[in-house]
Amino acid sequence: DLLLEKQQDAELVEVVRREIGRIDAIVSGMRSFAASSRPSFREVRLHEILEHSLRLVRPQLEARSVSLTRSFLAWPDILLGDDYQLQQAFVNLFLNALDSMGPNGTLSVATDVLPPGAMDGKLPTATGLARLRLTIKDNGIGISRENLARLFEPFFTTKPNGTGLGLLITQRIIQEHRGAIAVESEPDKGTTFEILFPTSG
Repeated sequence: DLLLEKQQDAELVEVVRREIGRIDAIVSGMRSFAASSRPSFREVRLHEILEHSLRLVRPQLEARSVSLTRSFLAWPDILLGDDYQLQQAFVNLFLNALDSMGPNGTLSVATDVLPPGAMDGKLPTATGLARLRLTIKDNGIGISRENLARLFEPFFTTKPNGTGLGLLITQRIIQEHRGAIAVESEPDKGTTFEILFPTSG
């Protein structure tokens, strides 16, 4: 707080303040990991949360010369959710994608709306309800079939310094938002995560 008082960059101050709140939320969530901590729901905009999450990983994108493509077509993009928890889930997925890619990779982030009654090949859809669909795709090293089946297991990781909790927490956050997540991957061809959320408004 003392450092922020001397900082003149308003955008940086806002980012730091928001991140302090997010860190506090993460710590609280980890402390109660075994006890299902409840998100604080309100109407939020998916695209705003995605933009902020992408801004947080921008230094890693630039350091690795990774190209980012956006296609935010979902409208309206409103859902009932906890913006800090959703941001945590999205940042986890972006960082996983970055870890799988070398220099000059491509990260694609897209949204659209599945109208009532529309079917999705990867995820179950609720009859009569519209759904927000988020697709995160990379062209990294991909995931083997045997590892793909264990991706959301607690403490399973292929990273030397991984905890094996990132994707588990991501899955739980999405499920607590009445959403669903699926993944498709092929070695040397990349990985695609697809997420469906109920719409609001």
